[in-house]
Amino acid sequence: MEDKLKTNIKAILSSVIACLSIVCCCFWSISMILGVAAIVLGILALRDDNPNQQDAAIAGIVVGAVGFALSVAVAVMTLMLYMGVVSGDIVADVITGILC
Repeated sequence: MEDKLKTNIKAILSSVIACLSIVCCCFWSISMILGVAAIVLGILALRDDNPNQQDAAIAGIVVGAVGFALSVAVAVMTLMLYMGVVSGDIVADVITGILC
């Protein structure tokens, strides 16, 4: 009886860390680490013997993957913006390359 009411801590942590990865997506390095941690904890929670909170584990995996994807997108945009600032206007170079 007591075994059925046991909470799955890994699933709850996966959901909480996944939400933090979405909230911290502007800090892409932190968000990337949190997204990977949420995915790993979600997978470990699904493989656990305790079947409670499987929906929280699945939500942690999905939201963690979205947080990871957002952090990758922010990192790419940051690098593109940095490269555009360093090498001049990269958009103008692309447009003149297409038109000429």
